[in-house]
Amino acid sequence: MGRLAGTVALVTGASSGFGWAIARSVAAEGAAVALVARRAERLRALAEQIEGEGGRAVACPADVGSEAEILAAVEQAETSLGPIDLLVNNAGTNIGARSIAETDSGAWRELLEVDLTSAFLFSKGVLPGMISRGRGTVINIASRAASHPSLQAGVAYSTAKRGMEALTAVTNEEGNPYNVRASVVNPGEGNTPILDHRPEPPDEVQRSVMIQPEDLADLVVLIASLPQAVTVESVELRPTRR
Repeated sequence: MGRLAGTVALVTGASSGFGWAIARSVAAEGAAVALVARRAERLRALAEQIEGEGGRAVACPADVGSEAEILAAVEQAETSLGPIDLLVNNAGTNIGARSIAETDSGAWRELLEVDLTSAFLFSKGVLPGMISRGRGTVINIASRAASHPSLQAGVAYSTAKRGMEALTAVTNEEGNPYNVRASVVNPGEGNTPILDHRPEPPDEVQRSVMIQPEDLADLVVLIASLPQAVTVESVELRPTRR
């Protein structure tokens, strides 16, 4: 029996990169998984893979920049699979502009909607149920840019990811008295499609020594499978050969 048998997980940004790997790993450990992202065809393909391997999954297409679509995705997930025990807020993006001078207000708002506000809204959607049931785990996938903001990561991305740390802290203040916990994971450079948004994307050799999606997925499973009585507040994950 898997370490997450009998649980229901919702993973955002599940159509590629870290989210794809996280969804597959939690499913392999026995969780039923709700898959959230914009690309419906990618989600359906992943759901078919998981079910073909004996798991349970449902595709819940949604634009995480839309509050209405977020709430609809949570409702669809719980209707299809049951109350959510594990929320992984992984959805994120970046923009080409990195400096304050180059970043216009529209791009700033759009990035914060996807990278930070969506995590708040998904947490808001599932936290009351977790508290009422007396158990639940929220894992926020941030970035090394949260603990080490930089011009390379960009002003908007760094700000959003640092906000994920604050969201995690407040979630723990609200949830811990009811046996509900939250963790923030700050991975360093990861080999995911978001790298393509850099002004100069890394080559294959550089990507090969970065954190791979499966590495982060293994960490998410570990955190989620620890006894509910303990909370991993934050983790810094970095490539050994950085």
